[in-house]
Amino acid sequence: MYLKKLELKNYRNYKQVNLNLNKNTILILGNNGNGKTNLLESIYYLSTGRSHRTYVQDEIIKWGSNYSLIRALIGSESDTQKDHIIEIELQKESGIKIRVDEIYHKKKLDFISMLPSVMFSPDDLKIVKSGPMDRRNFLDSILERLDKQYGRQRLQYQKILIQRSSLIKSLSGEKEAAASSTLQVWNENMVKYGTAIIEKRHKLLTESSDEFTGYINRFFKGVEVNLLYMFSWDRMVNSAPENYLDLKNRRDGSLTENDLRETFSRKLEESLKKDLLYKTTTIGPHRDDFIILLDDKNIRSFGSQGQQRIASISLKLCELNTLQKKFGKDPVLLLDDVFSELDIERKKLLVKIIGDNFQTFVTATNISYINKLDLEFGNKFLIRDNEIAVSDL
Repeated sequence: MYLKKLELKNYRNYKQVNLNLNKNTILILGNNGNGKTNLLESIYYLSTGRSHRTYVQDEIIKWGSNYSLIRALIGSESDTQKDHIIEIELQKESGIKIRVDEIYHKKKLDFISMLPSVMFSPDDLKIVKSGPMDRRNFLDSILERLDKQYGRQRLQYQKILIQRSSLIKSLSGEKEAAASSTLQVWNENMVKYGTAIIEKRHKLLTESSDEFTGYINRFFKGVEVNLLYMFSWDRMVNSAPENYLDLKNRRDGSLTENDLRETFSRKLEESLKKDLLYKTTTIGPHRDDFIILLDDKNIRSFGSQGQQRIASISLKLCELNTLQKKFGKDPVLLLDDVFSELDIERKKLLVKIIGDNFQTFVTATNISYINKLDLEFGNKFLIRDNEIAVSDL
């Protein structure tokens, strides 16, 4: 499947956009601040039912307007499959309307697998450099597309977590004994839903480990690479290599669901004194993380900017492969100013790795370095003054 036509109304800085698109590589040129990322964001919204930049829907609607519309024609390269029309109308302060082939749908899950996509952007660096939340969000964003149950499990876990933490805050002295049975109920439910979340995250990361190592070694030859899941009860302050031995031994994914459930339950009980002291829940998937080791050093603390950049790109390439296997179709690639962050040799290597099997959208501010790459464009568009025009550059 690929994007044949895209129409936008009142989307971000655009009043009206109508584009006919080639199924191969598409170049979008424009100065910073002209709306290149906005265009890619609208395609990502079609694919996932959400923005990669904001959780506030009203920010997407053009200033002064009451609604925004994204309409797309999704084409098939097979004669046996028909084209589909997806329409998403975002209404200010009143929700969202979804239509697929002129039929209204209530759930985003009804369309998000039709046009899988992967967004590459300079902001991906925060997956590697920023805190654990960004790494958890990266895993969760993939799993919510792979597993229809996952989003509901996370939501249920979050509700239980809030209730347990609220109870913890209220406890002191004699109240602790009186609330022990209630606390046990919340613990059991946390373990039930939390175990499912941890298991799926751990499995996803473990299954991506070899691919991730392969990508890193194409950019940096001869480096030992480890991609390791870190449970909340294993979080360490000291980043000395010997502290990661246990995690490296677990990377084969041999941890069973029963082992995980029992460990989670035990660690939750053991953390009660600490939880009461800090008035919060310190154990659970809401505090899990994953780390990247290059030659046994945590890349977040000891990696160069170039290594961190390549690591973030390699994680996104793993996401691409995962979605491709799951849906049995080539995702749309959204490369938002990614090439400007790499030297010429690594630009060419990334182009080679991606190949020409995908419909790929490339944004850039400068045509000169794009011309040095082995890319053939089916469409070229120039963005200027909130308008998009076909370019002959």
